[in-house]
Amino acid sequence: MSYPTCSHLKSNGIPCASPALRGKTLCYFHQRDLDRTHQYSRLRRKAETMKLHLPPLETAADVQTALFKVIDALAANCIEPRRAAVLLFALQQASSNLRAAPKAA
Repeated sequence: MSYPTCSHLKSNGIPCASPALRGKTLCYFHQRDLDRTHQYSRLRRKAETMKLHLPPLETAADVQTALFKVIDALAANCIEPRRAAVLLFALQQASSNLRAAPKAA
C-alpha cells in the first residue's frame, strides 16, 4: 500500500518521510509549522502587536510551552527583543522555582 509522504526537506537534506495529510504535500507537523509562519506574517503585515497567550506556569511542560511561544514570536519579529528578554528571564525564574518546589506525595 502506497501513500504520499511529506515533501519537507530537513536541514541535513533528508526528506521528512512522514505520511502527508490528505490533499496536502506536508505532514501534520510541517503543515502546522507552515500555517503558523503564515499567521505571523499576516500579523506583521497588518502591523498588529502580537498578544502572547501564555499558559499558567504550573508545570515544567507549561514553562516549555511558554518558552516555545516566546521564541517563536521573537523569531517571527512579532514582539520586541527587550520584551522577549524580560519574558525569557521570567520563564527562567519559573523553571527554577518549579525545580526547587517540594514534591507532593
